[in-house]
Amino acid sequence: MLWRIITYILHLFNRRHRKGHGIHSPYLFKFVNGVVFNQLRLTAPGRILRQHRELKRDSSMIPVGKLGATSNVDASQERSVGSFVRRSSVSEKCGALLYRIVKWFEPEMIIELGSGLGISTLYLASGSPETPLHSIEGNTDRASFAAQLICKCDLGPVSVHWGEMDEKLDELLPVIKGRFVAFVDGNHEHEPTLQYVKALVDCAGDEALIIVDDIYWSKGMYNAWKEIIEWPEVRVNIDLFQMGILLLRKDLHKARLIIKF
Repeated sequence: MLWRIITYILHLFNRRHRKGHGIHSPYLFKFVNGVVFNQLRLTAPGRILRQHRELKRDSSMIPVGKLGATSNVDASQERSVGSFVRRSSVSEKCGALLYRIVKWFEPEMIIELGSGLGISTLYLASGSPETPLHSIEGNTDRASFAAQLICKCDLGPVSVHWGEMDEKLDELLPVIKGRFVAFVDGNHEHEPTLQYVKALVDCAGDEALIIVDDIYWSKGMYNAWKEIIEWPEVRVNIDLFQMGILLLRKDLHKARLIIKF
């Protein structure tokens, strides 16, 4: 916890490019100003926001299980749905950003590594309802909950794949289209994070966008992030503290942006 506090303070000191200031690429300026800071005024659907808020108050219990990252706050083996949503799912602010990214980017496919209870899946899918979305979850109970939630919200061609992340991702790689948006929120450890992102980068076309959640979740996650942003395929990396965004568009110049989101 102390490490995260210190790194957040350093993040604030190092931030720059507020609302696109100092960014010369028109494409990148539009993304930062229009999408990250929402000058395009894109709003997530009200029914998704209402469902998110309803689940925050859900007192029914769900096993935590052993697969996937657990909360740094609650180490119990069973938690209420509301507790899981509040502490381990994306916030409304970050969920809305996922929605805006997908809405603006118009991908051919959406990939999610780590469905959780399906909250982030709702935001991703609603950004482009007709785009195929494949979400992988390693925990049976969470995968089942996410699948039921998606059916309840009637969200387009969304598939939840339950099983070991490595195996399910390997099965998906041959069908991933080059222009995709991926949200990596699975195993919050150094080596698995590198492995998942590298697999996605290798199958990317001329343009793809990868979002890595919780890049400051631990020293291991942060070290993985620092290694990833040095890869030549990663043209631009955007550090929002809560998550990191990788732009793989080939015509962008190598750049690192640190932004207070």
